[in-house]
Amino acid sequence: MILSDAEKPKAEQQIDWPLRSGIFLVVTSWFVYVLYEDILGIYNRHTTVPLVREDIAATVGLGFVVAASAIAVLIMLYYVSKKDLTKPELTMAARIVLFAVGAYFVLAFLPAVFVEGLPGGFHFTLAKLFQVTLPCIVDGIAIPVVLALLFLTLRPNGPAKETIKWSLTAGAVYLFAFWVNNAGNWIGAVITKGADYIINYPINMFSFLLTTVGLLLLSLYTIFFVWKTVGKETLSGPDLRRVGLILTATGMYLTFTLLLWFIFGSVGGWGSWYAWLLGHGYLDLWGLTIPLIGLPLLFYQNSISQGWANSPQPQRMRPLNILLYVTEGLGVAFYAVFSAAYYIPIPSTKVLIGEPVFKIPITVLGLVYFIVTVLIVVFAIANWRPRKKQQ
Repeated sequence: MILSDAEKPKAEQQIDWPLRSGIFLVVTSWFVYVLYEDILGIYNRHTTVPLVREDIAATVGLGFVVAASAIAVLIMLYYVSKKDLTKPELTMAARIVLFAVGAYFVLAFLPAVFVEGLPGGFHFTLAKLFQVTLPCIVDGIAIPVVLALLFLTLRPNGPAKETIKWSLTAGAVYLFAFWVNNAGNWIGAVITKGADYIINYPINMFSFLLTTVGLLLLSLYTIFFVWKTVGKETLSGPDLRRVGLILTATGMYLTFTLLLWFIFGSVGGWGSWYAWLLGHGYLDLWGLTIPLIGLPLLFYQNSISQGWANSPQPQRMRPLNILLYVTEGLGVAFYAVFSAAYYIPIPSTKVLIGEPVFKIPITVLGLVYFIVTVLIVVFAIANWRPRKKQQ
């Protein structure tokens, strides 16, 4: 938990602000995107059976996640205004968020399995097995289960190692589900369009391998990290840096994949992969801003309760903070223009990301945001090397 400023050394108060502001910006991005999806769902649901059953459940589920994201924004408003919540208050708010998010995953994904994802269902095909059945089973069952376990573990005076265990486990399960969703949609696209869709187009092949293999490797690394970390009473600096690396890599995958479309277009023709990626991707596109949390964590030296205090050269924190704030500004600008292209046509399902007035600034801002983030990651990893002991 982030301590109040009164409980921290002065150096730590300074260095914690990029993390606080990053969390605030990410949860705000989450709220902005799920609110868009819920508004769109209310206006544009199917009206015929059986799809209306799936759509009604999904819209109700989105209402839960809108409430959860709004609560998360309010919690962070307390932090950025230096009015930290007490442990019981924070625990209660976190449990409400967990319950609402769990309800969303159950309502939004399980009905789709029965409507579209089973043999004999609505236009069931082999492609839908990968695009609907498997992703919706993982999203609708695995994620709510680990969120429920975290909900039951999270108590004001509960053991820290149990909270750490189930928090990290929930994150690993979510990342695995993220891989199942995206890999399933790429595999479904190849089944529909044919193998030539990736064999004849190097950009598609690269995106396919980055998704099916790259994201899988990231998921496996996350599972290994959780396995090695389970049982700890607190997260050390190296633990937090690895969490930051995982978060940043996840967000950069989304950013890079999106930039491929903005730069090269629908390579090989429009297909279900592009429809998935640009048609909201099960609400994952708010993850474009996740590096704003991951980057500050890359520089943690001690535990989360100690922050970056005891840094051997605290005078270096100010330029580092400036660099992190600049990156946050780039990320926010990139995401704001991107979101505007979705919000402006509401209640229409049309989006404006292909229009030059949006496409050009999104591409430029996205490229700069991606490059700066990669450079910060390289700089951080270079400074993880242990210092040589003085003779």
